Amino acid sequence: MLPTKLYEALPYVYIAAGVTVLLSYSSWVALVCALLLTLAGAVVWILRSDNRRSDIRGARFKYGGWLPFWCYEMLPFACVMVALLVFAVSSNMYFYPFAMILLGIGTHVWLLRGSYRKHQRPQQKLQPLRYHQR
Repeated sequence: MLPTKLYEALPYVYIAAGVTVLLSYSSWVALVCALLLTLAGAVVWILRSDNRRSDIRGARFKYGGWLPFWCYEMLPFACVMVALLVFAVSSNMYFYPFAMILLGIGTHVWLLRGSYRKHQRPQQKLQPLRYHQR
């Protein structure tokens, strides 16, 4: 069993490691590894986020609109990764403003989703001990 602080930090560590590899190395193998690491962090974050949501489960479907669940949830991560790919791979400086806009939008949407969902770790309900009198 992992310590709680390490367990809670794992998706962010995966994403940070993926971004670091993406921006540090220029080979295609490193690019694929960076995308897989970031994808793993995003999936873990999404699964935990969905499990810890405190809103009504039936009301969630109206917020996603016409997009399927995984497309809707992966949208901010895709925006950030496409922006970082443009910075890492492209040498055309005219793409950089669009990459900055994508990076800002992706980060903004990710932070909004995290704040709207009121993430809470599941709490165990403790029952008081009852003494049986004979």
